[in-house]
Amino acid sequence: MSTIDTVTKEFISDNEVFADVVNFLIFDGEQVVTPDSLIEMDSTSVAVPYGTDNSGTPVQKERDVIKNVTCKMYSDMVFAIVGIENQTNVNYAMPVRNMLYDALTYTGQVEKANKSYRKEKVKLSGVEFLSHFKKDDKLIPVITLVINFSPDKWDAPMTLHEMIDFKSDILKKFIPDYWINVIEPATLTKEQLKKFTTGFREVMECIKCSEDMYAMQQALAENDRFKNLDRKTSNVMRYCSGLKIDFETDEEEFDMCKAFEDYKDLGKSEGFEEGIAIGEHNGLTKGLAKFATYLLENNVDIEEIVAQTGLSYDEIMKIKESLT
Repeated sequence: MSTIDTVTKEFISDNEVFADVVNFLIFDGEQVVTPDSLIEMDSTSVAVPYGTDNSGTPVQKERDVIKNVTCKMYSDMVFAIVGIENQTNVNYAMPVRNMLYDALTYTGQVEKANKSYRKEKVKLSGVEFLSHFKKDDKLIPVITLVINFSPDKWDAPMTLHEMIDFKSDILKKFIPDYWINVIEPATLTKEQLKKFTTGFREVMECIKCSEDMYAMQQALAENDRFKNLDRKTSNVMRYCSGLKIDFETDEEEFDMCKAFEDYKDLGKSEGFEEGIAIGEHNGLTKGLAKFATYLLENNVDIEEIVAQTGLSYDEIMKIKESLT
């Protein structure tokens, strides 16, 4: 398993983060699922699709994270199995992949019921015996969520039907569709980000702004929680955001606001040797020049650019002149 897979799995496996994500997906951010209501499940799904008589071929797939979820809605207790798949790249076959995960989980429930009946020596009727399932038995719902740990927009199919080459729409009604649930930084609004209560918010916000220095500066200024990030959260940012910020620290808490300011200061002092598209500017780094260029192109006031970049008025005016 790669480092990035390890840190994202460790992050999402945390019960507080997992509950936070589930509450966002299912309950629009309302704190219904609590961390102590989650039970870790074996992430490896093994099932014999055609029963337990050894006539089928065993299928095995390993999920990233899967947990039993229990919560109370109104006067009823609700149970579900939720799996989360962490992606750092788009997967164009995700509907089929998730459909298989869910099918294996449902098949596992049927097999578990059958094993329980045999262990307890419960007599099943002829049809129930063949089905390995009673007429009144019910399955626990299974939900799979995909988290895109990339600033890129998810441009892959969101449904099974999108993957199928239907020569005629007549066939569609005979083929059940299957859709996937995706959380991705690129499409999360500020209002949606505020619905997260754990470091998952800062991770999504950091990845979302990682290719836009001005947006990153604004996010850090508006969210004080960036000043006190735990190690798991900062690790995910380090490997998923692509930012050149120094995330190395011996402390348990990480101040990203300070690290970002240090990064800008270092950029101003280093200078760079090769010119960039807007021309060479002695004493400025590529990052700062691009940052200032971005602000100019978005009609930000010169005084504000001076404050944001630490560059002088004359340096910014030279960049502005080169754009005309």
